[in-house]
Order: sequence, then structure tokens, then C-alpha cells
Amino acid sequence: MNNKLYILIVLLGTTISTLFTSCKGDDRSLEYRDTEGVNSQIYSLMDSVYLWYNEIPASSKLNFYANPDVFFYTILSSKEKKNNSYYSWIEQKKVATKSIDESSSYGFEFLSYTTDTTRYARVLYVLPGSPASDAGLKRGDWILSFDGKKITSSNYTELLTGSGINLTLGVFTGNAKTPFAESGTLTLAAARAVNNDPILVNKVFTSTSGSKIAYLMYNRFSTGPGDNADDNTYENELRQVFAAYKSQNVQDFILDLRYNPGGYLSTSQLLSTMLAPSSALGKTFCVTKFNAKMNPAQYTFTFNSSLIKDGANLNLSRLYVLVSNYTASASEALINGLKPFMNVTLIGATTEGKNLGSQAYEFSEFNWTIHPIICMVYNAEDKSDYASGFTPDLVLNESADYNAFRELGNENEIMLKQALALINGASVAKAASTRSVSIGLNIGQSSLDRKKTNGAWLAPVKR
Repeated sequence: MNNKLYILIVLLGTTISTLFTSCKGDDRSLEYRDTEGVNSQIYSLMDSVYLWYNEIPASSKLNFYANPDVFFYTILSSKEKKNNSYYSWIEQKKVATKSIDESSSYGFEFLSYTTDTTRYARVLYVLPGSPASDAGLKRGDWILSFDGKKITSSNYTELLTGSGINLTLGVFTGNAKTPFAESGTLTLAAARAVNNDPILVNKVFTSTSGSKIAYLMYNRFSTGPGDNADDNTYENELRQVFAAYKSQNVQDFILDLRYNPGGYLSTSQLLSTMLAPSSALGKTFCVTKFNAKMNPAQYTFTFNSSLIKDGANLNLSRLYVLVSNYTASASEALINGLKPFMNVTLIGATTEGKNLGSQAYEFSEFNWTIHPIICMVYNAEDKSDYASGFTPDLVLNESADYNAFRELGNENEIMLKQALALINGASVAKAASTRSVSIGLNIGQSSLDRKKTNGAWLAPVKR
């Protein structure tokens, strides 16, 4: 079994183009034959590898002439359904390994806020070298409208990509009736390919006692550009960063995973190995357990020192992790895997809760790929009890801070500030002092929603 596990960064519920035409009178027997053929293969495979294979309906109760993207969801278990979406999914293309950032993007992520009548977007971060960065858009900027249009639940995705866009920016006033005032405009050039390096911010601070504190803003577990399992560009960069931490004698670590929806579990294994105490090396990082039909029935990932290469193990005794509801999958596997061996303090909001793993199976003859849930992820203590997410030790909601939305890596940024305070000796109770303004703003959609993933993945298999 290939031990490269990963989480594909995609939006759950992708709309697949239909397999059939609707031309009246056409001879569609070949199309129906192909449809029945791929559905039969899907059914047979799912009966073998699906974690809940024993809950698949009997074949006599299924329509094997339905479109594969319809048929597939009729055989899934409700146990994997969350927030009206299944973790397993299907697509009609041979390879889908790139997120929107590598294909066409303005290069920024945002969170929307709503009142009874109006929607606003707030910039979470901007990718270097992107159209948004070139235009001067910054984290914390409020977008009131674009191209003369109000932001709505149906058009907000136009902020992601396009041939160019004119943004109207605003400042928060705190007024209940008119919470924002216009402050100017920015014009973003046409969307383009943007390097979405997972290492967004990398800094070293000095504590009040003089020791060194590393801060790493890590936004996805990716081996390299395009999420290609054979490209280790980003992993090698991660190794170099840890070698630099080691040379600076870093003794405390703040890992920022608040926007990290997952990625390769093998990369999570690498990062965990470099963070863990040296006494954990060689011991179990995580175990993936499959259904009763699978052989082997489970696979063990260790804190493997051979993965470090020219990186470094920091031999840490404690770790501070910044989390949110977008922290998921490989991020949660890292938290779960390190907990038995070191003190892991979580700061932020409850994580997503994805303790499942999947594998991609490509039906090249029919040009369909399915991604069924095939395993559950456990740690060295045989625990996998985070299906509802990890509850933070220090609850902190950055989205409620409308004013002090500082740049990531700024010592006064709300979440980093609290982590530094804890390292410098503040108690959790003292550190948890935040201000929020209540004027009727509600959290709406986020651009990060499209990056939600469906669990830890094994490398694709061609049928």
C-alpha cells in the first residue's frame, strides 16, 4: 500500500457535467451501456473498499442507468454526511490535483459578514505575487462591493477569479445602521496562476526570558505545486525552515493552522516528526484503520526520522496551535498524533472534525474518478474521538474583532498575541481577553469553503 496519504484541496459537492445528451430520437444504447458499466464498477469497488460497505443498498434497489455522479451518492452511508455534504465524492476527469490558486486566482481569501440587508467581505490573507498583492489589498481590508454590485450569496465567488475586478473598500464605523463607510477603490488585474506556497509566514520571536519562539503560518499540507505526490518542493522548503529554527535554538513553537483544511498526511507526518520530542521518534504517529474486507486491515505511520533529511527535529516538549473551524483533516491528524507525546495547547475555535481517510480510484476507460471514505485515523493511544472537532483550550474568535485585524505574523495580531502571552507566562484566563462589537453582523460564506476537503487520502489507483 502506498503510504502517501493526502487530502485533496477541493470544494465538496463539485458539479459534474452530465454524461448524456437529451436529443430526442438519438440511439443512446452505447451511452447507457457505458453508464451501466461504470456504475457496476463503482458498486463493485465500493463493496470492497468503502468503510461502511455493509450499508450499501442491495443492487436490486439501485438504478444502474443513472448518471454516475447521481448513482454514486445513492450508495453512500449517512454516517459520513456532515453539514449536508458527503466526504466521499466523484468527478468526471482523470486528474484533479490543483486548487483554484494554481489555475486562475486573484490571490486572496475572505470571510463574508451579513446584516439583514447587506453583505460585506473581509480579507483574511493575500498571496504574494498575486493580482491582489500587486494592487495593495491587505489582510483586514473590508470589501463593500465590486464592479458596482453589492455582494450576495450567489455572486460572492466572483471575488475569486475573473478577467479583472474593481473593489470598493470601506472602514468599520460601528454604527448599527451604517456599519461601514467607503474609503476608496482598488482595481485588480485579471486572475492568473498564483503560487500557493503553504508557508505563508515564517518568523522567530524572542520571549521575555530571552528564549526563541518560532511562528509558522502553514496553510495546507502539500508536497509541492499542484499537489503532486511526486513533487517534494514544499516539503524540502519545510525542511530548510526547520533547519534554520534549529540553528537559532528555537525552544517554543506556535503553529498557525487556522486556515489549513488539510493536505498530504505524509506531509503532516513529516511536520509532526520535526516538531515532536526526540523520545517520540520511531513511535506511532497515526494509524489508518480500514474495513473488515481490506488486507492489511490497518497501516501505521511513525514519527520517522528518515523523513527529516536535511531538516531538523526540534525536540519540543510543548506546542501552541492556532485553530478555527477551517482547521481539518491532516491538521487535526497532526494535533491528534502529537497529543500522546507532548503538551499541545489549542487557541481559537473548534476545529472541523474530520477523522476519516479516502483513496482516489480512476476509471480511465470511462473517465470517472471516485474518492470514497475507506479508513478512520487513530493516534498512538488508539483515539479517534475528534469527529466533532477539537475544542480549544483558549476560545478566541478572530472574526468578532472588527477593528484590530492585524497582519499575520504581527505580534499584536489577536491570536498570535495570545499564544505569545501564554509562552511568556500568562495564564489561560488572563490571556483570553478580547473585545468584540455587537451590531448585528453575522458570519456568511467564505472563500475557504471551496478548499474544504474530505479526509486523509491514499495515492490514486487506476482501474
